[in-house]
Amino acid sequence: MFRSFFFIACIFITISGLFSQNSCPIILIHGFLGWGRDEMAGYYYWGGRMDLEARLKNAGFEVYTVSVGPISSSWDRAIETFYQIKGGQVDYGNKKTEEYGIIQEPKNKKYKGLYPKWDGKHPVHIISHSLGGQTARMLEMLLEQSIPTEDSPLLSNHYNGWIKSITTISTPHNGSTLVPIMTDIFPFAQNLAPWFGGIENNTLDKLYDFDLEHWGLDKYPEESANDYFDRLSKSAVTESKNLCTWDLSLVGAAEFNKQYRIDKNVYYFSFSTYSTKPKKKGTMHKPDSDMSFHLWPTGLLMGQFDNAPDSSWDENDGVCNTVSMSHPQGSTVVNYDGKPVRGVWQHVEKLHMDHQAIIGHNVSRRKYENILVLYKNHCSLL
Repeated sequence: MFRSFFFIACIFITISGLFSQNSCPIILIHGFLGWGRDEMAGYYYWGGRMDLEARLKNAGFEVYTVSVGPISSSWDRAIETFYQIKGGQVDYGNKKTEEYGIIQEPKNKKYKGLYPKWDGKHPVHIISHSLGGQTARMLEMLLEQSIPTEDSPLLSNHYNGWIKSITTISTPHNGSTLVPIMTDIFPFAQNLAPWFGGIENNTLDKLYDFDLEHWGLDKYPEESANDYFDRLSKSAVTESKNLCTWDLSLVGAAEFNKQYRIDKNVYYFSFSTYSTKPKKKGTMHKPDSDMSFHLWPTGLLMGQFDNAPDSSWDENDGVCNTVSMSHPQGSTVVNYDGKPVRGVWQHVEKLHMDHQAIIGHNVSRRKYENILVLYKNHCSLL
């Protein structure tokens, strides 16, 4: 009897240990022009009118959402992500400060920490959308390297094992052909407006923050959105490598991919999206019926490979090229077969949705519930 009890106790302890090892929090990182949970009057980046974070928490998952610079570089966004999770004063680094003349430690960017005990024994899972995927990879790289000339806690130390997995959704790992289209055709101040749909400027004035305090570009209290955009367009911040437009470009993404190395101990998952179809004549793509109407102009322009390496880049989700979403160039990728493996990108699924639908925007309640199942299943896997 004692032996039976001892055997059962050993099984219980083993199972408990397995569950404790896999109870890592999940961090959500938004993409280009994203926003935090306290912005946009309850219209959530993750979920739209339906709060995805709350729904996942109700399902039993520990989930946190970071709010980083919506148009900032991957470097800036990764540093902001670190301090929002761990807590502490944001420090953009000595080199960055000297090179661009920014505020190294902005006074309004000091955080208590969403998960202060984050370390090698308490790692996190990251789920990221769009540019958030590049942010996650930059954070991974900064954690694992030490820069001798830097003084900040993040940049001057090694932090191995802090990330358990990275999941990217609709991420342009190898860049997006939307970048040259937007920069060639539309002035900086104008190309931001369409992303906010029907939101009126006076609402935007109060509910959205570009988080550019470190550039000395806080929005003035009485300044309109149009005037603020105009001031941004004339600032040094718009130089080629100072904003996310460089990271999202094909050249900028390729430069980053040459520096990036996968970690053999990290799980990598990717989801790709598309909402275009080939035209009847030729290989060029056009938006299909599942693409939101306001994304049709960009989807149509991206469907022509004038600015792309070849015609495989024509397929897109209205914002990013589908071919760019599975993995960073130079890294190994396999199709996910139901058995997670470390140290290799695993492409889980190619989804027929546009760039914003996959995070719950402009979808019916029924479609949203299907999207929620997708996230719950993946969180269960993690």
